Amino acid sequence: MSTFERGPPVSTALLPTWAGVAPKRVTAERSLSSPGTAFPSSEEADRSRTDFGATRLVRWAIIGPGAIARRFAADMRFSATGTVAAVASRAPERAGAFAVTLGPDVAHGSVDAVLARNDIDAVYVATPSASHASLACAALAAGKPVLVEKPVATSVADAERIAGAAADAKLLVMEAMWLRFTPGIVKAKAMIDAGAIGKLHSINASLGFSQLYRPERSIFDPHHGGALLDLGVYGLSLALFLAGPPLAASGQMRRFDNGAVASASLSLRHGRALSTLSCSLESEGSNEAVIAGSGGVIRIGRPFFCPPLLSLRCTAPIVAEANEDKDPSPLGRRPAIARLGAIRQMLSSVKQRRIPTLFSGTGLHYQADHFAECLALGRIDSPVMPMADSIDVLKIIEEVTASASD
Repeated sequence: MSTFERGPPVSTALLPTWAGVAPKRVTAERSLSSPGTAFPSSEEADRSRTDFGATRLVRWAIIGPGAIARRFAADMRFSATGTVAAVASRAPERAGAFAVTLGPDVAHGSVDAVLARNDIDAVYVATPSASHASLACAALAAGKPVLVEKPVATSVADAERIAGAAADAKLLVMEAMWLRFTPGIVKAKAMIDAGAIGKLHSINASLGFSQLYRPERSIFDPHHGGALLDLGVYGLSLALFLAGPPLAASGQMRRFDNGAVASASLSLRHGRALSTLSCSLESEGSNEAVIAGSGGVIRIGRPFFCPPLLSLRCTAPIVAEANEDKDPSPLGRRPAIARLGAIRQMLSSVKQRRIPTLFSGTGLHYQADHFAECLALGRIDSPVMPMADSIDVLKIIEEVTASASD
């Protein structure tokens, strides 16, 4: 088991106000963050404020013409804050083909050409993970705020390099961990913070999709891919979002023939709360999350990163009967009394409160709307998805990968 040193407290953060959730301040302690990255002061942030008013849409450039880029572009139809203005690729002809599908006014070209445009307000990096760090730093060097597809990088060193470049440039950078902005997760977070399940005790999350093993695909890259970097980041980000950074972490994993992580199971301890997380590229998971507390349980429906439904079941501690030592079994009781236990269990499922959490499109635009809010406020780090959390997730993965048994 790895033990992490506890560092300075995290600054107070605000939950997003959209999706009908009132703002609530959340304070947590940080154990894994690197204190070396110093973000600019509030005065510096004020000086870097961008004028995005009610009628001013953020003009996005998308780097990468792949599947996640196309989903992001499609979901931007539901955004109230932004529009896709350009598409870039290292293969300009692919950028052109993508741009045609988005409309006649969408520009396209090489990465350098698009980053040099003065009509681009923000960049979304949607390329394979191995290139996230270099492209994010290139966008920042060009003076563009940047949203980086998850994982923000494939190593702690590269993630810290991105954070340092953003701090130096006084520009906003954020990992596209869209889970934290989907209506279902926002609602679950607000319920937990409001005490709906009492004191948080445990988080259980499983995410797995059966993938045909083809080692030439980037998802199976032993250094930049694998189950932990592709899927495990979701469960880890959820656990840190709800319970804060862990005091200790351990795990086990199984690898493909080329060394990429095929499946993994992680255990984290956040003070008194525990997290059990699993991910897999070789088998389907439940793809749900269960959050348990001293007074109830929240079940986050599948897929837990953008759930259509939550359920809340309030519970109470079991009180032992005074005469349980005299009659430890129901064998001597009348049949009607003996059946009460089964009836109680059957009724407990009826007592669950089901909470629909509808969303538009596939849910990728909510993070873009939050990004736009941060730009309008002159923020250079998101209070909901700070770079420190992205770095912490990668630190956990690196620590556990180094010590886990295969």
